[in-house]
Amino acid sequence: MTFPYLEVSILFEFVSGVVALLVSYYAFKYSRLLENYTLKFISVGFFLLALGILIEATVVSLVDLGVGRLFADVILVVAASGLYSFLQVAAYFLIALGYISSAYTSTPRSSTDEIGNGTTAAFIALPLFIPPGIERLNELISLSREVIIVSGVLSVAFVSMVVFQGTINYVQSRNRLALLVLSSFVLILVAEGLGLWSAISLSTTINLISIAARFAGFLSLLIFILWRSKIGPTGKASQ
Repeated sequence: MTFPYLEVSILFEFVSGVVALLVSYYAFKYSRLLENYTLKFISVGFFLLALGILIEATVVSLVDLGVGRLFADVILVVAASGLYSFLQVAAYFLIALGYISSAYTSTPRSSTDEIGNGTTAAFIALPLFIPPGIERLNELISLSREVIIVSGVLSVAFVSMVVFQGTINYVQSRNRLALLVLSSFVLILVAEGLGLWSAISLSTTINLISIAARFAGFLSLLIFILWRSKIGPTGKASQ
């Protein structure tokens, strides 16, 4: 009996998508209460991540159930993977932008303007990856793999920026909450690095480990946000 890699991966994807939605929701909810500028970027970024993960997981699960024809199935999976890749890059770009902006600007600009500009910048490269016409299925699959690898490299770069800034924050504050959020993004960075490795080596085992590590990172970040909300903006437990 072979290990059900696909089924376990789909399950992790769905659960990760739900956790990402919760991170987005609570980050948005508590961004004003805690007067935390970075949480606004995390909220939008994780909403994009959740959207991409859930769309990809839904498409793959439908294909696994035998819905549709082979050619159409492959097209759907490739399209869903490509969409998730772009949303992932946009999400991590926004989160990195939020961290850098909050750390190096004394008076933050309008978060709505910056988020809009960040999303535009993240998606400006989209046409570069889409050829004028794809005639053969093999070309489409090859293109999808290239897009996934490029988005993986960009994702690792952006999450590395977040981890770097998070390390600085923890060294300066020696705060347990700063350590928790740093640990969350370290897990996410490991997950994205493993995901990039699996895309290059075409390893299902590494891909599954990557998905599990990403889920652990998302879950620990959700715990951080919920914990931080109980402490309140002044560092005291909220009543």
